[in-house]
Amino acid sequence: MFRIRPGSGPRPAPARGPSRRAVLRGATAAGAVVAAGGALGGCAGPDADAAARPVPGYYPTDYATLVDGSRRELKLVIYSQTSQTVWQPIFDAFADRYPWLTDVRATNLGNSAVYERYYSEAAIGTSPADLLVSNGPGNWADYATRELAADYVSPEKSRLPEFAELLPGVWTFSVDPVVILYNRRTLDEARRPRGLAHLGELCEAEPSRFRGKIGAYDPSNAFGYATNHGYTGSVPGGWENMARVLPFARAEHSSGTLVEKVVSGEYDASINISGATAVSAAKRSGGLLGWTYCEEGTVLVPRAASIVSTAPHPNAARLFLDFLLSTEGQAAAAAGVLTPYRPDVEQSDVDSLQDVRRLLGADRVHIHPYDPVDEADQESYLHRWEQAMG
Repeated sequence: MFRIRPGSGPRPAPARGPSRRAVLRGATAAGAVVAAGGALGGCAGPDADAAARPVPGYYPTDYATLVDGSRRELKLVIYSQTSQTVWQPIFDAFADRYPWLTDVRATNLGNSAVYERYYSEAAIGTSPADLLVSNGPGNWADYATRELAADYVSPEKSRLPEFAELLPGVWTFSVDPVVILYNRRTLDEARRPRGLAHLGELCEAEPSRFRGKIGAYDPSNAFGYATNHGYTGSVPGGWENMARVLPFARAEHSSGTLVEKVVSGEYDASINISGATAVSAAKRSGGLLGWTYCEEGTVLVPRAASIVSTAPHPNAARLFLDFLLSTEGQAAAAAGVLTPYRPDVEQSDVDSLQDVRRLLGADRVHIHPYDPVDEADQESYLHRWEQAMG
């Protein structure tokens, strides 16, 4: 694992698509391991005697015990599939609150690899991981059955919606919408989709124009399955809308490929991409890329964090989790283009959950649950999806 200082470091290699059955069973997804943390407070080393800013008044009176314990740990390791660009504002704000915790390191792994790497290391008692962070609902459901989460209840829980703790010890970090990314140069304004229902209409109106020009997240990918199944299972008429688009689509195994092919113009649009990926790509594109929610109904996939029971830095891990869930931490997440869900977060970087509900209507916003899915049901869905592609 490398350490990356702010603004430096190698870019992750593109992930290769694993086999369908391997992904669905939670096998390791291929991908480069890249640190997303580093020395975040400048060149000076951590100062264990530095003063921390006061915690909220509703925290327990003995919270200082955690703070003092973290001064002896001075480090935090996170296994995640979240990029450095997203993490950096969070790490910076966390180091500002706890100046001695500047050695924060995070991987950038494939979604399933986050878990498989930890499972294999924990089995022989060698894992350096303190927390796992990902947006893979099926993977989290499997994780919960293994009872590997630390027994810790954040003092922020009373200030959060009911879905904040999705599973025992698995905490919602952000709720990122699933969106459509499109190329503003290849699509004139009249052809820019407003959702999958509208995109299906556009494709059927000009079949030769759109054939092979739509990228779709392959549901054999763990996140692809969550976004596809989330849409078809939650949005009224969702399967019918999807089935109209799929004959014009090509399947891809990674968001990186889906974005790159829209940038190049090979695809006019890519569907079912995480809003965190799409918004970040659009911001960097100089106006080339646009994105949209699905007006008929948008799925939000929670990105979650869990402290593992084997965490070698348990006090620092608890401080970090509480920070992620706090008003300050949610604002920092928004600065990294993640979607905050606390109602008291004041920010303008991205839409909050409350903003999305206002824009679309609460009945058109669907938060994806972390429910286990039977393998036979997964296989049946994949078969139906592939048949629709033709």
